[in-house]
Amino acid sequence: MIVRPRLAAGLAAGVMAAGLALAGAASAEPHKVIFDTDFGMVPQDDGYALMLALHSPELEILGITTVAGNWSLEQGTADVLRLLEIAKREDIPVYAGANMPLMHEPSEYARTTYGSWWSDAPATPPPGGFAAKQAESLGAVEYIIDTVESQPGEVTILAIGPLTNVAMALRHAPGLAAKVKQLVIMGGAVAFLPDGAGNMTPGAEFNFWVDPEAAKIVLRSGIPIQLSPLNVSRKSNMNRGWFEKLVAVETPFTKLIRERGGRLYEDDPELVVHMYDQIAVASLIDPSLVTTTELYVDVDANPGISYGTSLGSPRLWPGAEGARKIAVQHELDWVRFIEMFIERVAQPIP
Repeated sequence: MIVRPRLAAGLAAGVMAAGLALAGAASAEPHKVIFDTDFGMVPQDDGYALMLALHSPELEILGITTVAGNWSLEQGTADVLRLLEIAKREDIPVYAGANMPLMHEPSEYARTTYGSWWSDAPATPPPGGFAAKQAESLGAVEYIIDTVESQPGEVTILAIGPLTNVAMALRHAPGLAAKVKQLVIMGGAVAFLPDGAGNMTPGAEFNFWVDPEAAKIVLRSGIPIQLSPLNVSRKSNMNRGWFEKLVAVETPFTKLIRERGGRLYEDDPELVVHMYDQIAVASLIDPSLVTTTELYVDVDANPGISYGTSLGSPRLWPGAEGARKIAVQHELDWVRFIEMFIERVAQPIP
């Protein structure tokens, strides 16, 4: 079901072994994960993030829920279905969710800068054509509610797009927040910490800017949250050298990565690409890859020049009385992270 909401309505082997041991020590059982995404095929970070998740035994992906963000809901859903087909993981169900934010109406600025969350155009064919696999008839919001309520305290939501689906689930099912094990979010930019500028406006990061109202609801929900903002993303450094290591061995994934991502480095050999959603996924696999600080974090949902800006502080401040303390990532062990990422994503598909 498609929902259009409105608020009123060199170290590699040793490090890998250590990282896996740490993850195993932290949790003998894999994390049960709902993968909530504004999916885009590689070289979009969502595509890379799902590849990493599919190659990580620490994660059990119960289902994938899609939301409008990078692209339209229709395009994101078509792309994720195709990637699952390439991965031969058609067993993982996909649920289409919100095709618009809670309140954010598309402006001329939105239509002429990054993203097409506002579009309702039909999806264009993904690489290799549309998947035979189809999305489920159940909607994403209903799926999130049903899954969390049937397994209270066991399900982690990994949210790497606008938080519309998660916010709607919380609004539709009072008490749901207390049943979510944890929530890992890629979103926001916290000026209190280094590298805290926005990427859509001077203060606002894309995912929170697309749906600030949803972000505010989710951050104030009381769910244990690990926030992976732009601060930590900017510690990444995917240059051509790392890219060539990633695609050195050919698999269905690396072939797709080279075909779609290689042209970026051909056009600009000095290009450095930040990694976003990939870090959020990796931090769930191995929390020791990131350094976090506990902060109260809130989002400005008032229309104006700071719309979508996330603010953080060790203490509450006027206007943020409903904010909760969450773990905010701000440092990254880049070499360990990228070596783990390359080692896993470049593996043959199981």
